Amino acid sequence: MGDLVTQDMEKAEVLNDFLASVFTSKGSSQTAQNTEGKSRDWENEELPTKGEGQVRDHLRNLNVHKSMGPDELLLRVLREPADEVAKPLHHV
Repeated sequence: MGDLVTQDMEKAEVLNDFLASVFTSKGSSQTAQNTEGKSRDWENEELPTKGEGQVRDHLRNLNVHKSMGPDELLLRVLREPADEVAKPLHHV
């Protein structure tokens, strides 16, 4: 809207409005209406669930020869300790 926001919460809402307008069929006006006290749509959605075994299988099947992503984390760091990191990642 052209207004400068300085508070962290305001910044988060502006970013949320932008991302909602880009990645969903809803426009930023719909998201702005939801932030005025109404419940957000995503609060009512069920989270996707994966079992701990599925997470472990995904980790074990990582291709360690691929390059790092934007997090600069080598895939080998996740693949080798798959048994140990599967449970914490499953909870995340």
